[in-house]
Amino acid sequence: MRIKPSLLSILAGAALVASACGPSGQPATGGGNGTGASNVSVSTPVTGAAAATPAGSGAATPAAGATSAPKPAATTAAQPTQASQSQSNVQPTGDQVITINALQGEPDNIDPNKSSFATESAVISRVFEPLLTFDKDLKPQPAAATSFDVSSDGKTYTFHLRQGAKYSDGQPVKAQDFEYSFKRILDPNTAAEYASFFTDAGIVGAADYNAGKGSADGVGVKALDDNTLQIQLENPIGYLPNLVALWVVPPIRQDVVQKGGDSWAQDPSTYIGNGPFKMTEWVHQDHITLVPNENYVGTRPKLSKVTFLMVTDGEADYAAYRNNERDWTLVPDADVQAVKSDSTLSQQTVEYTELTTWWLTFNLAHKPLDNLDVRKAFSMAIDRNALIRDVAGGVGKPATSMIPPGMPGFQADLGKDIDFNPSQAKQLLAQAGYSDPSTFPQLHFRYATTSTNQSRAEFVQAQLKQNLGVDIVLDSMEAKSFQAAYKAKDFDLAWEGWGADYPDPQDWMTGLFGCNASQNKYNYCNQQFDQLAAKGDTTTDQNQRLQYYAQAQQLLVQDLPVAPLYYRGRLVLVKPWVHGGGDNNSLNITPIDSYPGVTFLQQVFVTK
Repeated sequence: MRIKPSLLSILAGAALVASACGPSGQPATGGGNGTGASNVSVSTPVTGAAAATPAGSGAATPAAGATSAPKPAATTAAQPTQASQSQSNVQPTGDQVITINALQGEPDNIDPNKSSFATESAVISRVFEPLLTFDKDLKPQPAAATSFDVSSDGKTYTFHLRQGAKYSDGQPVKAQDFEYSFKRILDPNTAAEYASFFTDAGIVGAADYNAGKGSADGVGVKALDDNTLQIQLENPIGYLPNLVALWVVPPIRQDVVQKGGDSWAQDPSTYIGNGPFKMTEWVHQDHITLVPNENYVGTRPKLSKVTFLMVTDGEADYAAYRNNERDWTLVPDADVQAVKSDSTLSQQTVEYTELTTWWLTFNLAHKPLDNLDVRKAFSMAIDRNALIRDVAGGVGKPATSMIPPGMPGFQADLGKDIDFNPSQAKQLLAQAGYSDPSTFPQLHFRYATTSTNQSRAEFVQAQLKQNLGVDIVLDSMEAKSFQAAYKAKDFDLAWEGWGADYPDPQDWMTGLFGCNASQNKYNYCNQQFDQLAAKGDTTTDQNQRLQYYAQAQQLLVQDLPVAPLYYRGRLVLVKPWVHGGGDNNSLNITPIDSYPGVTFLQQVFVTK
């Protein structure tokens, strides 16, 4: 998912077993966790361990004998601290109300089929429920579908919906609503950011329909009856279950969209979903309010009210936490060391590294960014270690490649030739025709307005000035405006990143950097990359998949449509009264949360 500021597959998930060491020979290790809060646990995918799906568990896996595909790898949650053992018998007390700054700005679009940013998914994933979802260890579990079958040739998936499921208005959830949603995201008139994820997957007829050459009737997504959905593929792929778990393809009612028109997803009265919560209020530029969906047939939320704020100032949000106006919050860069040394606050912290990479994005359609020497000079002019040390408070890790640690396919030694080297950066800029940096064209650097983004943008600006003599103009934008501009490719340089939708390297390749990828906002195209990534997508041998993705990522690092700068770390403060979702009733945080702790929000409760 796009980061402003999922699901293991049947075949692809086996890569987690096959790649205890990735193609580079480096262990695919996850980020370390540190927690002072006894009521918080962090789940991380662990490579190199396998476990069979328990028989009779109802897990969303192929029916026995339907396919001989390898089983998903197991993942293991971080063990709770000893202090958390006493939390297991804690029960909710007091008003079950929480307030967190989960949006950090006005979201651009919360129409599931049209969304792409993490802040958008924070709302969508609470209000809607797709076919499958993750458990706390990032393993696939039933959601709107209780199970699915895979044909012997691996080309047909049949999903069986949960009986009795209803939308927040009491209407039944039907397979036809899923069919409509899948076809709507592929409709070229929708202009969906995630459409290419489904065309690249080889759903029958999807590519032609999305390109305006075919019809919706030709797409291989069919409701066989009210409770059965079938998806047909041109070729077997292992990661289809990842895609059906994405928040962009939940069930959507055609009657709701037609009645509400373009504003159906902006009005709480027509924003009707099948998830554990429903939206009751959207005060623009301020907050969105969620309450339990009384018609939800899964585990009912324990909270009676959730307020997602849109505060762009991290310091203000941190101050509100200290004043007991927030239930948990992210610690601003400038306050990290003070929080860690504070005897009280340090006991409320959890630190972890996400499956998220932040990068400096280049628009290759804008000169002189079409020149590789310029892009490489920019990359080599930025001191990543100083960024982590001096700006991020030591939280996070320097990055010189796209796929982050903790993901199969991470290559620890990749990208050393694009790392900080100011003397070589100057040579490259001169080689590009700018031996006199005063002749370099003026470029604008766009980013969403938050205090965190501001400090990082200022750091990049200072590094380019100090090490190259190049002046860039900072262009801070309100979050909704930035998201719209980015989607329209209206930028020279942009500050953004990508967070894993699911723990498989495929999520970082074709759909992001392919020539025709809807998420490709860089105007980048390399046919050799497309060929390698496509082989990784369709090959069933897991070691070979990783080799193809490794070669594809090497091309990305050579071509630099983006300059990876750091793997994002988080330092989170959580009030002692917050519980639920994790081991022993702790607040559970996963490395793919759109905002810490929101994935299992329906399990959260408070003791006040």
